[in-house]
Amino acid sequence: MVGCEEPTHAALFQALEAICEVELLAPRLSWRGWLPGFGRRRRQPPDLPRGAFSRRRWLVRLLAPVVRRRLLDGYGQADALIITDPYFWPYAIHYRALASVIAYHVCDDYAAYPYVRLDQEKDLVRHADLLFPVSRRLAEVLRDRYQLEDSRFHIIPNGIPDSWLPAEPPPALPSQLSRRPALPEALVPADFRPLIGIIGVIGSRVDLLPIVAAHDALPQLRWLFVGPVRRQVSGLAHLQSSPRCRFLGAMPYTELQACFATLDAAVLPLTDGDINPCSSPVRFFSQLPTGQPILYTGTCAQIAETPNLADHCADGQALTTTLERLVASGFQDGRAAERHRFATGCTWQKRAEALAEALKEALTAALQARRGSSDPCRRRPGA
Repeated sequence: MVGCEEPTHAALFQALEAICEVELLAPRLSWRGWLPGFGRRRRQPPDLPRGAFSRRRWLVRLLAPVVRRRLLDGYGQADALIITDPYFWPYAIHYRALASVIAYHVCDDYAAYPYVRLDQEKDLVRHADLLFPVSRRLAEVLRDRYQLEDSRFHIIPNGIPDSWLPAEPPPALPSQLSRRPALPEALVPADFRPLIGIIGVIGSRVDLLPIVAAHDALPQLRWLFVGPVRRQVSGLAHLQSSPRCRFLGAMPYTELQACFATLDAAVLPLTDGDINPCSSPVRFFSQLPTGQPILYTGTCAQIAETPNLADHCADGQALTTTLERLVASGFQDGRAAERHRFATGCTWQKRAEALAEALKEALTAALQARRGSSDPCRRRPGA
């Protein structure tokens, strides 16, 4: 595989290692790549010539034979190659003769990223045998944008670690808020409740104005924000100045489970634009195991596919009304066990198993096609 940098990519491919051998391609780009490779040991990261991943297609194709030999010497052949970033589209050319199946794992709609060249993604999908988008909506966007066949798509949503699943499904949340899991006192006092959580990056994909409306209308609530602030969005300064809000900043992905578990309810304050409609929100799946009510604003097609698991709030008034109802019920909405049950099918191990099964089917088809084309008794067209 190549291009694996996001924590979600790392989690997925670590789970895949339990099923098959996985190796990250990390060759060096240097002037040494232009020199002959005499006497180099096999299996060390190879030196590739600068230009191997150039935007100039003619240069990529010119260097392809050299790069292919270096990759073969460094890593050997593979059953499948998974590419996770459009920048690395030349691997689809360099590895065409070294891997039986080339796949593209797509975690975002890169049309929303000004620094990503869609012509690179177009070249990548042209050469990929399989595409693994994280959502059905993203698959539809890619299919229409590049005129692709539905049969090439296999949806692999984001997931959660197995260790985040409680041993037993929660029949209901504890009726007394003080009995719910607590964070260290230095981070959040035990009496800082009822606690509503917003976990994730604060940036262009987040709309905090509905949060401001609910915050101002419901003074009995406390608010916990976990994640880095990437942009000063509207309403952020107001919330940061409130004594009823706590901002913990960025935390390691592996330590977030305690934050999800301590909440009385979670809110995903999404916008209607950016990549949200096509996204597969890790924060949504991460909230499911412990059963708390989940509310979201904005547009996310994947969350909307499971309306029993999360309540959509069209604006700040709707968010306020829904939170008022939850306060009156002691944050019991009767769906804790259903969320836990759904979460058991959303682990990274389950996602890896689905990905491996799709690769296996593609490898079998490729092998059968290769055998058929090499059959000397096969009747040629027109014969």
